[in-house]
Amino acid sequence: MKSLYVGNYRFALQRVDYFAADRAPSPFQHYWSLGVEEQFYLVWPALIIATAWLMRRARRSSHAAPSTAPCVLVLTLVAAASFAASLVATRTAPSMAFFSLPTRAWELALGGLVALTATQWRRLPPLAAAAMGWAGLLVILVACNRLGPTTPYPGTAALLPVLGTALVIGAGCATPVLGCGRVLAVAPMRAIGRLSYSWYLWHWPVLLLAPALLGHPLGLAERLAAAAVSGGLAVLTVRLIENPIRFAAPLRRSPLRSLAVGGVATAVAVCAGIVLLIVVHVSVGRSQATQALTGTVGPPLVGGTIDQYRAAIRSAYEQVHAAVAASADLDDVPSNLDPPLANAAAEVQKLRFNGCMRNYTEVGQPDCAMGDTASSTTVALIGDSNAAMWTAGFQQLAAQRHWRLELLAKSSCPLLDIPTINPVGQRAYTECDQWRAEIMARLQNEHPKLIAYSVRRGYRFSTVKPYTAAWLASMTRLVRQLRGTGANVLVLGPIPDQQSQVPSCLAEHLSDTSTCSGERSAVVSETGIAAETAAAGAGGGH
Repeated sequence: MKSLYVGNYRFALQRVDYFAADRAPSPFQHYWSLGVEEQFYLVWPALIIATAWLMRRARRSSHAAPSTAPCVLVLTLVAAASFAASLVATRTAPSMAFFSLPTRAWELALGGLVALTATQWRRLPPLAAAAMGWAGLLVILVACNRLGPTTPYPGTAALLPVLGTALVIGAGCATPVLGCGRVLAVAPMRAIGRLSYSWYLWHWPVLLLAPALLGHPLGLAERLAAAAVSGGLAVLTVRLIENPIRFAAPLRRSPLRSLAVGGVATAVAVCAGIVLLIVVHVSVGRSQATQALTGTVGPPLVGGTIDQYRAAIRSAYEQVHAAVAASADLDDVPSNLDPPLANAAAEVQKLRFNGCMRNYTEVGQPDCAMGDTASSTTVALIGDSNAAMWTAGFQQLAAQRHWRLELLAKSSCPLLDIPTINPVGQRAYTECDQWRAEIMARLQNEHPKLIAYSVRRGYRFSTVKPYTAAWLASMTRLVRQLRGTGANVLVLGPIPDQQSQVPSCLAEHLSDTSTCSGERSAVVSETGIAAETAAAGAGGGH
């Protein structure tokens, strides 16, 4: 996708993908800007040609002198429309606002406007132009130091670097050797400018891979060293690859040859990517295949005594406990994991259940009935992605017990009446509030026999932390509200929070599985579980 310059849209979609939100960034993520550029270059010629054609027709009819005013007007309209779209999308769909052409075109259009109005810039008095240049440089430095990870971007924040750059360039048209132009024209700054493109291509992979190679996060000195390393790689790239191709005489003499070389290079890169996806073997384990889990767990007892039922449960538990204990000393990832590590991403995507688990921006809930859909006994499995994780097990129970099973789930929406932040837009999670109200109304109408509720306890996007007094009080209120539908309520305990993406961690540590397993006290809160048990009981649940 990078070779076809559409990777920016892939990154935009990943940012709103709940299951991709915690993945490590791609070493090619910075290529998004190249995609936006190339897409703009496809639109730009057509826009200019169409404008020029209309200008020519208008001049023939009015005998007017050639003018750049129509092009300026068109670019102004493009910039205005794009900036308006950026303001709206930064709040409603921030990942699309950041990565997409329609919301970034205004920045490129502004550069075009500076170029088209270069004559007007040259007419500025030297002192005024110098002041504007220094002001522009100051605005850029302010942007570098004040914009941070929590700044909604692009939105209005992007005005700082974009307008600052426009002022520096425009002022340089009038006074190229005065003001900040004198500083930017010194030999070291010009050398950095010549390296900037290649340096940009190298800086992100080096910064991203260095912590993994060193085994710890980078400090200031190490980040500076990484920047120097990427600069050195940029020098090699420019001298050995970029310049020999750019300044090759056969290509400079023939635009057709240049286009042909570019087309062939793109085709080769695309084909190479496809071949790698098909041919390269994904390592899924280093040890020998382990013995498959076996057991004598049968279907639930029907008609037996409570003692027989408890004995069957105890037997099943002991079998699973023995299997887990037998694997506790296994250091290597076994080669017969089921599902294998190579399929981990596909397995996770199954949790969507064809849209039954709503994403960040979705509201409403489709009919997601499973098991015996004609049964008069309805069981509702509700919550967030942790609830969706339990669906496969509940499906088996529903088939055995002839239940109608409904999955009602939404990403990062705990269903509790606590203030929650939309993790994509870093704003009030209004979609969660709306979905919660819709689900409660639906449960009131459907009157399920049993409601099973599950929620992630490790939320980073809620203003209320798990197991606090506010969390427990909300849990009691929720269980009481769910009991008001006439259903029995079962609150499922927390899934251990390993503080990492376990499949990714195992893939990186095939010979040391203990690296991916935290201490029980760190991943499970016994006191929290006890407090939630009491809170659920206070609301009439289990």
